[in-house]
Amino acid sequence: MKKNQTQIKKYAAVISIFLAAVIVGLFVFFFCIKRSVEQRSKNTMRNNVVRQSEHLRTILDIQYDYLNGLTEEIGKTDHLLAKKNMDLIKSITKHTDFGGTALIEPNGDAHYDNGLIKNLSHRKYFKEVISGKRTLSDPLDSSISGSTRVVLGVPIYNSKHKVIGALGGSYDVTALSRMLFEDLFNGQGCSMIIAQNGEIIAFEGDTSYWNLDYRDNFYKCCCKWIIKDKVTVKKIKQDFKEGKENLVTADSKKEGTRRHYFAYMPMGANGWMLCYALPEQAAQQSYNFIEDYEISFMIVFIVLVTLLILYIVYENHTRNKELLKYAQTDALTGLYNKETTEQLTDELLSEDENKYHAFLILDVDCFKQINDIYGHAVGDIVLQKFGKLLKGTFREGDILGRIGGDEFGVIMKNIQTKDIAMKKAEELLAKTQAYKIDELKGNNISISIGISTAPQDGDCYMDLYKRADQALYQAKRSGKARVCNYFS
Repeated sequence: MKKNQTQIKKYAAVISIFLAAVIVGLFVFFFCIKRSVEQRSKNTMRNNVVRQSEHLRTILDIQYDYLNGLTEEIGKTDHLLAKKNMDLIKSITKHTDFGGTALIEPNGDAHYDNGLIKNLSHRKYFKEVISGKRTLSDPLDSSISGSTRVVLGVPIYNSKHKVIGALGGSYDVTALSRMLFEDLFNGQGCSMIIAQNGEIIAFEGDTSYWNLDYRDNFYKCCCKWIIKDKVTVKKIKQDFKEGKENLVTADSKKEGTRRHYFAYMPMGANGWMLCYALPEQAAQQSYNFIEDYEISFMIVFIVLVTLLILYIVYENHTRNKELLKYAQTDALTGLYNKETTEQLTDELLSEDENKYHAFLILDVDCFKQINDIYGHAVGDIVLQKFGKLLKGTFREGDILGRIGGDEFGVIMKNIQTKDIAMKKAEELLAKTQAYKIDELKGNNISISIGISTAPQDGDCYMDLYKRADQALYQAKRSGKARVCNYFS
């Protein structure tokens, strides 16, 4: 009996030690999980701010590239304020996110798309842009529109690479704030763009909860919080001044147990900082069910991480796909651009050396006269509609590209004979001559086509292009609106 009691005591001791070890282990586990969740939450915050900053920079770069492309065309005109240029800035405002656009003369006179004229020579951004720099202004209270805006400005150069003026496009500050990523935490966070002096120049979030809004001073608002980890408002100001990123933990003075995270990093423009704030509870909401469902939590956590990774991979793939399409496509017609057409052609010829392909060069007859008579805007419409006609005529797998101003290239893949290419070219010729374009006021367009074939006439893009171009030249000499084959 005593022996049994002794064994029971031993078992109880072992079980107690085991249970104590499990309990201690669970406490350690939960503590580590809590620390891990806290760190992961902060890393997510940092990564979110990084993505937001990159997103903003990407959008601004795209807008700058767009404006620079327009200034190249504007710089080709004899007069900065030519009707063509003024019509162009009206079109920019109508069809883009710019709330207003203006052509600015070297003396500072800005001619807006709505017809108003204002002198901007005293503006800092004008002085920068007229010196040859692209610029992003601080928020301005526009007397033209009555709203607060930021201005993107790029210089306009003439053929001698001399600055002859500037093109400016304005964004409403609220539109700028919409550039930020959608909230990842059910709308419980807020995003801010903050100037070096602490002024909030863009805000997206619940203003009543955060007690923050556009034009408030972020430094003054920080004084309403109990900032942790020995970080002070002075330290935050210094970080903003030096362009350093950081993540700060702070408690509300009104609700001391209400903890929040503030992550900020430089935007890389005008010394602005991008700040993202989120309640700790929202950042760590996945931790709430760990205590009750340890195993379920681990499974859900793994699933969520997997889904997050898949989402990031998917988003990255989608974004890269969109960027690749943007880089490969001619913006006007939606066809491949010249570089991509050449690359795809060379790849096709190197992969299918023994297969028969046809290369067609198509040129719109008298296109210069169309531009001269009807204007470049109508000329662009002609090219756009002709691009659609090409897509509807050739097979989906064929390579269709715009390789010059009014010159197009088509690779007909894997055809049996040159006669197939001739018939398709003649079909396109007839379609083009019968195609109605309202903007030409009853007149139709015609095209001339030159054809070369691979591998007979060449085994690379340039060889086929030269042969087809010679055939195109013969078609033009023979009276235009016809098809000619290359004969060696």
